[in-house]
Amino acid sequence: MNQLLQSLDTSAFAKEIMRQVDRRPFYLTKEEAYSDKPSVFYGGQTISAPHMHAKAIEYLSPVLKPGNHILDIGSGSGYLTTCFAKAVTVNNENPKDRGKVIGIDVVPESIEKSRTVVNRYFPELLKYNTYNRHFQFIEKDGKYGHPKQSNDELYDGIHIGAASDNIPYDIFTQLARGGFLVLPLKTGSHHTFTIVHKDHKGNISIQLKETVNYVPLV
Repeated sequence: MNQLLQSLDTSAFAKEIMRQVDRRPFYLTKEEAYSDKPSVFYGGQTISAPHMHAKAIEYLSPVLKPGNHILDIGSGSGYLTTCFAKAVTVNNENPKDRGKVIGIDVVPESIEKSRTVVNRYFPELLKYNTYNRHFQFIEKDGKYGHPKQSNDELYDGIHIGAASDNIPYDIFTQLARGGFLVLPLKTGSHHTFTIVHKDHKGNISIQLKETVNYVPLV
């Protein structure tokens, strides 16, 4: 794990969060867990390479703080979702600093695997998780996100693990002011990892980062 982290071109923050979550329990083989390349998961799912997980953490780092709310669409193996849970301290003793993280995926085997791994290897994250209030995996189609009950509970950060032709409106409306959305966006003939920021006045800014290759958000 340490050798993999040392090889990644990312922030110290991203490496530290990833260091706290061993990849091995989430993957089918040791090679898949510690190789910096995509892997195939249940139902033919493609799980992003570690360097893409690292970039997602790096780009969402302004909102990966204790007490914040994060949505991970296309949670796959559950690894990145668990990293988010560590970052926003879903198990913080102080309720005000106890974040909330939801991972959603359409493949039932992936959701079940994620739940099993967290229960077995990261039980500390479930310490205050009565009624799944702070950390959960949900089996559902993610193309419309996961709307909350009120504007007071919008997400501070949203990660989409599938490529979109445009910024999905239904998902973007679930982003709080001051929040960040990270997704692969179609730009011409390829996909570009993109950061969308909604500032505290509601103004939107977009940063196009590296070229990537993702399955489509359908």
